[in-house]
Amino acid sequence: MAETAAPIPHPRLELPLAEARTRFVQLARLAGLTRQTTVVTDGGRPLAAIVPVTEAGPERGNGAAAGWIRRIEKLRAELRRQHVGLERALEQAWRELDRLSPPGADAHLDALRAAHSDVRARAPGPE
Repeated sequence: MAETAAPIPHPRLELPLAEARTRFVQLARLAGLTRQTTVVTDGGRPLAAIVPVTEAGPERGNGAAAGWIRRIEKLRAELRRQHVGLERALEQAWRELDRLSPPGADAHLDALRAAHSDVRARAPGPE
């Protein structure tokens, strides 16, 4: 019977930051073509890596990264929802202020209206 072949290791290279900077395009292309990983060092300490895209993203099977991405997206959606609610509440407050003290009735309130005119112009309409 034939023995199973050992997997061929992907090339790995360590370069100082200055050299990696001058060879960035070449290193990026090598990562895609040969699956080479380049570790960028600063004073001998690893700083960053240029890796093939198949090894960089959550599609690699990194469940922890995928989990964090889901959590972040969930938080973003919740923050967007809260932001819209706050914008609507602020617009309601301005409508009530306009009703109670129409423009021109109070100089301080008119100054506040002018200062917030850009925010008021973007505010969503009533539901």
